[in-house]
Amino acid sequence: MNNWKYNHPGNNVFTWLLIIMVLAGGTSLFFFDKEYLFWSLNQQHSYPGDLFFRYFTHVGDGLFMIATGVVLLGLGKRKLGILILASFLLSGLFVQLFKRYKPEPRPGRYFSHIERIHKVVEQPLMGNNSFPSGHTTTAFAMFSMLALATRNYSLQFIYFLMALLVGYSRIYLGHHFFKDVYFGSMIGYGSSLFIYLIFKKREFGS
Repeated sequence: MNNWKYNHPGNNVFTWLLIIMVLAGGTSLFFFDKEYLFWSLNQQHSYPGDLFFRYFTHVGDGLFMIATGVVLLGLGKRKLGILILASFLLSGLFVQLFKRYKPEPRPGRYFSHIERIHKVVEQPLMGNNSFPSGHTTTAFAMFSMLALATRNYSLQFIYFLMALLVGYSRIYLGHHFFKDVYFGSMIGYGSSLFIYLIFKKREFGS
């Protein structure tokens, strides 16, 4: 990881954009209920959006993050590859713990008028494992780690935008509520930041 000891999280565009998102999202959760937030975001659809989000949402798949870590290892970026994989394991553990001990219905099960949900696939995901969004957690874990590994502000911004789009795709496709995505983003970033700081401390003893 080039420039590793200079990449302070506080100087990272990804970190500051996430803080802004957390403040704005927290305010939205305080003033609006889950139904309003879901419909406000889910109903903003178009044909290009359907086509894009149907496939882009898979960037948040766990297999995609694992593949990214393995590819980085294969390219000789051993440290970054290990950090990506470690972040996947930690963030995934938190997601599974929440899903098992805090079961909440997905929009497809929560709403009786399911036909109103805008969906690209034939049927939105059902079940009681809505919280938090695993895809969002994975995306924010992966892209925040990539952002922490570079000093390029433009790349940091692009990484944040990609993570944000994965999160939005989960609501757009009717699979998650805003709250699921909101907390998933923080779990993902928090997991990567923790792994990053632990490895950094071991590397430099500070």
